[in-house]
Amino acid sequence: MFGSKSNYDVNFFFEGEQLSGVNSVDINYSNAANISKPLGYHLGAVTAASPTTQNVSFSRSIISSKNYVLGTQFSGSLNYQGSSYGFQSGFVGNVSVNCAVGTIPTENVTVTVYDELSSGVNASGEVTNTIHIPSQGSIVISSDNISSNRVIGFDYSVQANYKPYYTIGSKTADSVKYIGPATYNATVQLEVDDVMPQSGLLFLTEGKNGKDTVSLTINGRDGTNIQNYPIPSAVLVSEQLSATADGSLRLTLNYVGHQ
Repeated sequence: MFGSKSNYDVNFFFEGEQLSGVNSVDINYSNAANISKPLGYHLGAVTAASPTTQNVSFSRSIISSKNYVLGTQFSGSLNYQGSSYGFQSGFVGNVSVNCAVGTIPTENVTVTVYDELSSGVNASGEVTNTIHIPSQGSIVISSDNISSNRVIGFDYSVQANYKPYYTIGSKTADSVKYIGPATYNATVQLEVDDVMPQSGLLFLTEGKNGKDTVSLTINGRDGTNIQNYPIPSAVLVSEQLSATADGSLRLTLNYVGHQ
């Protein structure tokens, strides 16, 4: 009574696997309510304005491999001292990655839940203690202009959309449809040595053809592949050349892609 659960008491499982490197987990739901005020009554009535919104988001350091297949149903749960709270039908809607000099790459994932978040749902399974620590030298970036210009940062994200279908009398979605294509974004930051930005109007004539040249590969210091993040049909959409009095000349490249 009046105790608390510490970080070492809590484990997060996703599709039967305990995720390594988890920094935070947030599980939440919300309801949109209408308050009706019928004539002749001094009291109102609260009704549901839309289906319940349920989300799970987590952040982790990328020290082990985990692939998220868009459009595929996942289960997950937060487990602590014999109790669990989780879901059976969740779909990954967003994955974002940040890499910077001097830090371990981090990954943020958002899952939309279409069944019922509830206690007693247990997605536990395989527990692995194998981790691989990446270093700056074990992260490989494929992009324009990086052969002779130092990469100092990389940001990546993918967004997927879904449409749930409900029937009268059902609290949860009867089916969930993946609405493609998924959209990808990537930002690459360079310290300039010999690179120059492209013509500002080049996109109008050539930029709409994807080149499939942009990707992020994270390996461990021992060479073990941890995770790959491609940008399918990548298109360069903007560049920003920046100079400051107390810093080096930098170029930021922004890409979009789809699949």
